[in-house]
Amino acid sequence: MRKAWMATAAMLAALTTSGCVLVVSGDGDKDFNEFKNSDGFRVLDRDGSYSRIGGDIDLRGRVGGDLSLISGDVTADALEVGGDVSLAAGDVDFTGSVGGEASVAAGDVDWSADVGDELSIAAGELNVAGHIVGEASLAAGEMTLAATFDDGLSAAADEIYMAGRVRGELTLVAANKIRNRRRDEVSHGRIELSGEIVDGGEVCTRTLRLTSTANVSGTLRVWAEETPSIDAGADSGNLVFEARDGRDCDDILDR
Repeated sequence: MRKAWMATAAMLAALTTSGCVLVVSGDGDKDFNEFKNSDGFRVLDRDGSYSRIGGDIDLRGRVGGDLSLISGDVTADALEVGGDVSLAAGDVDFTGSVGGEASVAAGDVDWSADVGDELSIAAGELNVAGHIVGEASLAAGEMTLAATFDDGLSAAADEIYMAGRVRGELTLVAANKIRNRRRDEVSHGRIELSGEIVDGGEVCTRTLRLTSTANVSGTLRVWAEETPSIDAGADSGNLVFEARDGRDCDDILDR
């Protein structure tokens, strides 16, 4: 993932430096020159797809087909996409809706959009809100999740704050490998649950806290270095705890 991202970043830098912008329109779309600009945003209204390779881009409006961007920073303000979304970018701030799948590889990502199918995001710092109909697969350094996930969630980060609602298969991993030099860092391998876990799941972490608003149904299997901290008022359901004892999460969850 790191090598792929570095290659993408290098290509973006080259395109930006050269001033190259490539726009590809789907069949039957309006010509590029017919797009309207408002407050620095490119306003789209098309039935087909929209693809662009270039520098930073700010979008509003509607794309009936797929959206594909390889660019610098991306800001999508209340953007409606009927098909799939594919983004490889610097930082991403996306609000609106996606009818199909969404796939994002970027630096920092603020995602606040409904997704009609699967959602996949790899980022440095990640915030997710909205309604995700399909499976979600998320990876980041730090993530805050406030979305509703209808068909399961797999998330891996060094630090996870889960305030949303998850139905279906749940897997949360914080600090797959515990770094001895970081054992004194409170945030290293930390998961905090304050949302609703409908069908239980699996959690592998260094530390786990259930806040007073946490609501867990089903069996939640937890591997951690410490006994989970459960605040008064939390509904922990059938929580089954097993000491992690320094093991890698990959070894625990693959057995």
